[in-house]
Parts: sequence; structure tokens; C-alpha cells
Amino acid sequence: MQSVIERLDSEWRRLAVDRKAARRLRAACEAAGEAETLGDLKQYVCQATPADADRVLLALVRRAADGEPLAARVLLQLLLPGVRRLARRWWALGDRDERAAAAVAAVWSRVCAYPIERRPAKVAANILLDAEKELRRAAQRRRLLADALPDELPAPTRRETAAVELIQLLSQSVDEGVLSPDEARMIAAYRIAGTSLQELASRHGDSYRTVKRRRARAEQALIGAAAA
Repeated sequence: MQSVIERLDSEWRRLAVDRKAARRLRAACEAAGEAETLGDLKQYVCQATPADADRVLLALVRRAADGEPLAARVLLQLLLPGVRRLARRWWALGDRDERAAAAVAAVWSRVCAYPIERRPAKVAANILLDAEKELRRAAQRRRLLADALPDELPAPTRRETAAVELIQLLSQSVDEGVLSPDEARMIAAYRIAGTSLQELASRHGDSYRTVKRRRARAEQALIGAAAA
């Protein structure tokens, strides 16, 4: 069975020669010496000076920020050597497939949230550094969870599994600034603990309508982050 990185490489063989895909990323291809295909773009970046490579990477980051998933996908492919290194390094995140998936997800999230104006140089290095910080936090959470659990656990129910996944997503969203800690606690109380909106309103001294609006807004931000 292929790992996520191997599947990305398989998909890239098609994308690399797809001229229609290259036309969707015209600015990046122009920055890459008028590359006619995404394969040509990758070859240019691999052989270019750091400054020339950054021009291409910035063009991709800008398109990704505008909502073009293909730009993020190409940038992810360019960073796969670094993704592989991260997956090998962070063995605490699980087996080979789990590490690969975690590394890809961390890099993808950094690509889609890259601060272009604040960090216009060393794009690849910055993304990989930020992804490593995210993986370090994930490994620390995993160790804390393992220390807190008994040695033998019953098989989790579907609801329990969903609750764990939501907790992990909430924790990541707080780390990334998508949600405030208060917003994450509110969602957890409502969706996991089953606390009613009326009780949440009473706890915080707010009206029912205010809490309902805050909860809906926070969940919408969480859904958007998960989709990205």
C-alpha cells in the first residue's frame, strides 16, 4: 500500500506534463523562465539561485492564498524532499504512514497560511521550519496523551473516536490562531460534553443569542480551517 508521499509522487507524474494545469499558474511559470509545464517549473526551481527560486515560490504562495489549490499542490511537491526528512525525523508520531501523513498535513497547512508580506525570502526554509514546529507540538500532545491513558483500553466507540478527533482539531486550531482558547472550550463543551447553549450563556453572563452567534461563528471558522 502506497504512503501519502508515494501517492503524491504518482499524481505528480501526470501534473508535470499537463499544459492546461501550467496555464492555471501562468505567473509562476513565467517566473520560472517561461516554463511550459509544471515539470519544467520544478526543474527550474531545483537549478535556480535562492533568489530566483523564491520568485517562483512567492508566485505559487500568492495563488494559494487566493484560493488556488493547484498552486499549493505544486509548492507541496517542490517541498517533498523536506517533507520526507520531517517524516523520518518525527518517529514519535507513529508508523511510517502516520508520520508521512502528519508531515504532509503540516507542510500543506503552512503553505496555505504563509505570511507573504512578512517573510518574502527563504520561502521553502520558512515553511519547513514552521511545519517542524507544528509536528513538535503534535508529538508533545501525543506523548502527554499516552502518559495519561491506562495501559489497556477498551475499543473506542464511534462517538469516542469522533470526540478525540474533534479535540485534536480544536487544539490545532488554537495553535494556528484560527480559534481563541475560549472559543475552542465553548465548542468542546457544546459538541462533546453536551452542555446546552442556555447553560453556556449563564456561565459567561451572556445572552442566549450572543452565545449562539459566537458558537456558530467559531464553528464556521473551524470548518473552514478543516476544509483548507
